[in-house]
Amino acid sequence: MGPLLHWRILSACPADFASRPRYISVKTLPSGCPSCQAPLPTPLPACPKCFYIAQVSPNQTYYQVLDAPYEPNPFLVDLGKLRTQYRNLQWCVHPDIWTARGEDKVYVARSLSGLANKAYKTLKDPLSRVEYILRLEDTELSETDQTDDQQLIMEIMEAREALEEAASPADVESVRADNHVKIMQTIKELERLVGSKEWKRTRIAAVRLKYLSGIEDAAKGSDHSE
Repeated sequence: MGPLLHWRILSACPADFASRPRYISVKTLPSGCPSCQAPLPTPLPACPKCFYIAQVSPNQTYYQVLDAPYEPNPFLVDLGKLRTQYRNLQWCVHPDIWTARGEDKVYVARSLSGLANKAYKTLKDPLSRVEYILRLEDTELSETDQTDDQQLIMEIMEAREALEEAASPADVESVRADNHVKIMQTIKELERLVGSKEWKRTRIAAVRLKYLSGIEDAAKGSDHSE
């Protein structure tokens, strides 16, 4: 999946690399270090053996960065494996590890560490994950996307009113519990829709999840939230 990827060599390379192109084209990130040929411990081009490090293309997907499968269903993510892979990435590319290797390599490490952070933050959350999937599938949600579901609109308004009128933490938790059921139902629906690549209906369900997530955020910020 995905376009041809390009990554730029930013580290000092051995002599036999000097005559090679500055940009190397690959369909996936390299599994072996381009400098010393040792196996790379993560999908990112950072080698703890010879301290080679390189940038990756902006077109690199978060799924590739975190070694998470996109097919057959990118919405289904193993959160345990995702967290483990994220920690492995940070072990390899955290800027502090590269401080003795020169400012250029620290700069690249900082960039890769930021990429790992962004990828993990995006894929671990169902709403940001489905928004990202839709973007990859050229069906991106916009800030102005709204729902035509009048029943949902009424439920959202009632939930917000209930939060405003809440007199105790129990009142807030009652709204949250109700809303959580709807969130989980929508997530289940998204699993099915993304799996069958029904992108138009996925967009509709994603907008619904966005509204419901707004209620969850409002409940957390309530004066009576526990």
